[in-house]
Amino acid sequence: IAENISRFGEGDADKVVAAAQHAGVHQLILNLPNGYDTQVGPGGVTLSAGQRQRVALARALYGDPALLVLDEPNSNLDTEGDNALTKAMIEVKAKHQTAVVITHRLHILAQVDYIMALNQGVIEKFGTREQILSQFMRAVPSTVSAAKP
Repeated sequence: IAENISRFGEGDADKVVAAAQHAGVHQLILNLPNGYDTQVGPGGVTLSAGQRQRVALARALYGDPALLVLDEPNSNLDTEGDNALTKAMIEVKAKHQTAVVITHRLHILAQVDYIMALNQGVIEKFGTREQILSQFMRAVPSTVSAAKP
């Protein structure tokens, strides 16, 4: 797991743990049979999909990059994982890092500043979260109730 988080490079143990803590996966790793030395096998086969996704978030956060690209970062997460992702996104913003989040699950949008809506690769809408979400809420038929993310 430690090698995976450090992107199979010269890993810095302190940075690995910091990334895991930032991703909210540190305790989960400590509960594995060999902690950070746990072998996960090809494609992370010994971990659940949600655990793999949380380790992948730690890998993305490793070394505090200026730009993060997170493609469907919450597609396999349970409530605990979603909460950890939300906390990580808040910390990313506090550190003035930039995150590009590609998602179909709308609740993560509560943590973004701008939204770009694409349709078959073409930009349909771009603006602040409030501008774009208000446009989508107006487009919802009155017979359907829409909850804010």
